[in-house]
Amino acid sequence: MKRILQNFAGVFALLAAGFTAQATVGIVSGPIYNPATGHDYFIVGLGAWSQTEAYAQTLGGHLVTINDAAEDAWVTANFLTPNPTINPWMGLHDADANGTWEWASGEPVTYLNWAAGEPNFPHELHSNLYPANHPWAGQWNNAPDSEESGVIYGIVEVPEPSVLAVSCLGFAFARSRRFTSKA
Repeated sequence: MKRILQNFAGVFALLAAGFTAQATVGIVSGPIYNPATGHDYFIVGLGAWSQTEAYAQTLGGHLVTINDAAEDAWVTANFLTPNPTINPWMGLHDADANGTWEWASGEPVTYLNWAAGEPNFPHELHSNLYPANHPWAGQWNNAPDSEESGVIYGIVEVPEPSVLAVSCLGFAFARSRRFTSKA
């Protein structure tokens, strides 16, 4: 049943993306289920941090929140290693430029894995992961909220199961029972 819900959530997300009028960001791969967090993760692209975060919210989640070293290692193994050239956005940001980094999900910041010297430039207020082919692979970088930064993919984390997916699955089941019982 869990796999059915995961597949349904992925299909529904693709359909929802198709109905978004001028969506520039879409699902590239996923979902991948993390049993340690109970969440689904997707790679989305192409867009700036704010665009990928807005799209993440349409999926019922946010850009990934990395709470500990184990989740950081899982993200690296499942997203960076198979895609060694991407340096995806994650949900950590200092959008109000007050020097305090926050997760887009609203979760408390309990773990950090900045690369040496990061965060550095004061105009770079959003975070990404260094790609697997970089000496600082999996460590964190800060970048400006712009496609010109070279960061165009994001990792989205969606709580499992999605309330929307369960609601739609329930509706589909009720409809199929209604049509079956009339025969």
